[in-house]
This record gives sequence, structure tokens and C-alpha cells, in this order.
Amino acid sequence: MDLGQKLKFLRSKQKSKQQEIVEGICSVSYYSKIENGNVVPNEEILQLLAQRFGISVQELVQTDEAMSDEVVREAEDIYNLIKENQTAAEEVYQLFLEKYKNSLDPGMKLLISLVQLRFALRFSTRAEAEEKFQEVEDLQEYGNLKVMPLFNRVCGLYHYVTGNYDAALDLYLGLANSLNYPYKADIHYELSLVYNRKGNIYKSIQHLETALNKYLQEMNYDQCTVCYFLLGINYYKMNNFDEALDYYYRIEKVIKGDTNLLRKVYHNMGLAFEKKKDIEKAIAYYQKSLSVSEDEKYNMKTIEGLAELYLRIKNREKAAHYILKGEAIANKPGLEEHAIKFHVLRLQLNEVDIKEYLETVAIPFFEKRNETEILIQYNVLLSNYYSQNKQYKQAYFKIKNALDMKGGI
Repeated sequence: MDLGQKLKFLRSKQKSKQQEIVEGICSVSYYSKIENGNVVPNEEILQLLAQRFGISVQELVQTDEAMSDEVVREAEDIYNLIKENQTAAEEVYQLFLEKYKNSLDPGMKLLISLVQLRFALRFSTRAEAEEKFQEVEDLQEYGNLKVMPLFNRVCGLYHYVTGNYDAALDLYLGLANSLNYPYKADIHYELSLVYNRKGNIYKSIQHLETALNKYLQEMNYDQCTVCYFLLGINYYKMNNFDEALDYYYRIEKVIKGDTNLLRKVYHNMGLAFEKKKDIEKAIAYYQKSLSVSEDEKYNMKTIEGLAELYLRIKNREKAAHYILKGEAIANKPGLEEHAIKFHVLRLQLNEVDIKEYLETVAIPFFEKRNETEILIQYNVLLSNYYSQNKQYKQAYFKIKNALDMKGGI
């Protein structure tokens, strides 16, 4: 990090204008040349500038540790550890922050903010993640060739989580095409996730197969299992439910200790059997999914699935049971999306007008999050509502919306 960039960062941190910094030291035009790297100030000006910022000359001119391979590797290790062990990740994360908290280099501040954003994406609220992402964006110009791969990966994950899949693709593809990036298997896996969300199943499977081959070479069999899970999801989206179930059965046989993945496997098996119209098996696997995890917030999708299924087969008593169960959990902080979904189900159960709630609350909420699948479902509900009320023109436009969105995923 050169002197000019550091001065610009320190001034920005202080929220000061150039004329405020240089008063009694030098001209604004001369200082501007220093920030732009066009001149090197003498020792006297360096001393005065350091005093103005409340630091020593040595702190102002020193080369920061962010330029070393070691500190970047520490940050990348935290990224990977977050996926594997929450307790260990928290400990290493706190040590990292403590170790580099006094750094004045903006490149190092960027690296710290990237680690904080990665941590927020895993353990904090969406609002906190958005705040950290803004910090990263503000510091992006201070990145270097060593830090920017981590920038791409963390910000790619942020865009994936927040539904900006095209932005995620741009960042991930940059890493996939990099010759020397050491975590290629993970990047291909993450690309497969993005393409899956975009509905490009062919591309998703292509990157999954690349990731799977690399994980096999690394003997990372746990991640191979996760790849099988996503292959199951892809075949489900292709309406090849038997192939999807085959992958899920394979995982069920070999999975050990990962209750979170097993819960998802059983949930997806329930979805597949529901599509095959084997309602008895669908319910059985949904129930298996609920039995795996005691943490109710992780069971929300399965509870929604059971409520929707019982509504569809007109078992109002069972539907009411799961809607009530879901509503009680969705009242907790951070579960607004589920509260909205259960309110829609409640309106359907009570056979009351859903039009106003869908158009003013539910659809705008999920449009902001770019959640295409639920938007398709709600547009179909609106089309049915308009058809029942003989408003056929409106019904046509809503079903057209749904079909257009289906074509885009």
C-alpha cells in the first residue's frame, strides 16, 4: 500500500477534506499530488502529516502485513473453517481481529472487513451482513493481487445469499478461470449453486462434476456427499424424480454425523415423492426430516411443505395444525419470510381474499429478494383468484408473469 493511498484512507476515515488536513502544512494542490502518488514529501511534511492524523511517521510509512502471503492465508483459513466448525471458527476469528486491530493500512482493513463479512454471512443477520458488505465496497480500491481473490469469493457468496446471481457469477468465474487459485473445487461447487438458482441445470451439473472430480482427488469425501445432494436437487428440477431419489438414497447410506444434511435429504425426498404423487411416502419423509433436528427454525421449510400438502389434499385439520406450528416459530426475529408464507397459507385455509396481501406484502417482499420460485407460486395463486372472480384479463397477465419467470430460471 503506497503512501498516497494510506493518506487518502486516513483522511476518509476522519471524514476530513484535503484543505482541513493540510492547513499550516502545505498547499492543497501539493497534498493532492502526494495522495495521487505524483510526489514524495520531505521528512518535515511527513512528520506534520503524521501528527495531524495522530500517528507516528513510522506508522504512516510502514509496509503493512496485509502484503504478506501468511496473513492472507490466515483469512482464507477462517473462511474455510467457518464451514466446518463454528466453535473453532469463532476462536480463530477473534484471535485474528485482536492480532491486527491496530493496523492503519487500508489494505489490511479491507482484509479484516472481508473476514467480518464472511462471519456475518454465516452467523449474523442479513442487515449486519449488508452493513459489512458496504464497508468492503468502500475499501475495495485498496485491494491488491493477494487480497482480491478472497474479495471475489466473499463478495460472490454475499451476492449469492442476497439473490444477485449475475454479480455472484462474475466474481466466481474470475476465480474459476484463474490459473493458480488453490480452492478451485470449492469455486466450481459454488458456481454450481449459482447456476442451480438461475435454473441453468446443465451448467450446474457441469460445474458439479468438475468439483466432484477435484474433491475425489483431494479425498474430501464429505464434500463429495454434498455434491451428490446438489445433483439430486438438479435432477429433481429436471423432473427426473427417480434419479434424484437415487442420489438421496446413496447419501442416506453413507452419511455420518451430519444431521443438517440428513434433515435436508429427508425433506427433499418428501418433495420428490410428493411430485410422484406418493403422498404417504412424502409425509413419512417430511416427518423424518422433522425428527432429525430439534432446532425448529431449521424445520420451517418442512413445516411449510406439510401445511401446503395437507391444504392440497383438503385435510384442513392437519393443515391447520402445521400452519399454527409454523406461525408460532415464525414470530421469532429474523424469520419474516416464513411469517409471510404462513400468513398466505392461513388466508388460504380460512378461504378469505388473498389478493390484497399477495400484491401489497408478499410479492413485493420476495421481489426485493429476487426469489423466483415463490414469486411464480404467488402469481399462479393470483391468476387462480382472478379466474374464480371472472377477471380473465388479469388472470392471463398473472399466469404470463409466472411463465416468464419460469423461462428465466
